[in-house]
Amino acid sequence: MKSGFLSLSLASLVLSGCVLGEPDDDYIDDSAAEDVGETTQEVMANNGMSLNGMSLNGMSLNGMSLNGTQLTGKKASGATVTGAQLVGARMVGTLSDGSTLDLRIDSAATLPAPNSDVWAYAVRYALADGTWSPLCGESGGAPVLAIPLTGTWNYDSGVSGGGSWTSSSTSFTFGCRGTALAKCVEFGYKPWKTVDGVSLRNHHQACTRMIRADYCGDGTPWTQNGTQINIYDSLGIQTDAATNWSIDAQWTSEGALCFDKLRDFQAGKPTCWDLKAGSCQSTFAGGALLIDEYKKL
Repeated sequence: MKSGFLSLSLASLVLSGCVLGEPDDDYIDDSAAEDVGETTQEVMANNGMSLNGMSLNGMSLNGMSLNGTQLTGKKASGATVTGAQLVGARMVGTLSDGSTLDLRIDSAATLPAPNSDVWAYAVRYALADGTWSPLCGESGGAPVLAIPLTGTWNYDSGVSGGGSWTSSSTSFTFGCRGTALAKCVEFGYKPWKTVDGVSLRNHHQACTRMIRADYCGDGTPWTQNGTQINIYDSLGIQTDAATNWSIDAQWTSEGALCFDKLRDFQAGKPTCWDLKAGSCQSTFAGGALLIDEYKKL
């Protein structure tokens, strides 16, 4: 997996010599997580600290569109290409120092049920020696797939706006499977969908806060990879696994409304401790979208 912080501007997406689209950003992190395909009711989630693994934050959709997670583009001839037809497409990224990074889509397919409506892509980047390396790293010798999501995320930590999502009609983010952005989609919080007339956009964002224990909504995680939590929500997408664990926190898209158990795997306490630490209830009163329970080891 390519590591470090990059400001990546995707200059073009080319398939069979035909330009499909253009620009923007990138963030890299590492996270190992299990059960990324588990989306059944009463899910027991292994959470992790990473908001997103290797991501391309801000690929321009000029000449392209993103319907849910399915990328579609047009060749110079006007012909539409989508899904597996994008295999072989190349993206030329311009980094902040002016150098370029060549990217290539190696596979495109939907995930197994119950996520058969989710497209995931194997993307590689070119190394200096002419070989190609998986953008999201590998698992079991196979490239980790990436799920495209509209808009961009703020990867800062400990600041106002850290971890927040920004809408964009021209940019999207590749979320690597096994990290918060992709895992929350696979848990059923698909931000392009609605349930009972309610958009899942805020549920997805609340999930990214919850997975990382971003209590203060400032991008700071208070957990470690592999920590097991029980999650349930206000819409019944995930239901309480009846673990008899105590409440960790009630969650909104802005962070925790309150928290009781603090998954504290680091020194100190969250800056919002005095404001939000208290007795949480297992109800969705007060605007909570998600609740998680945590059994401290």
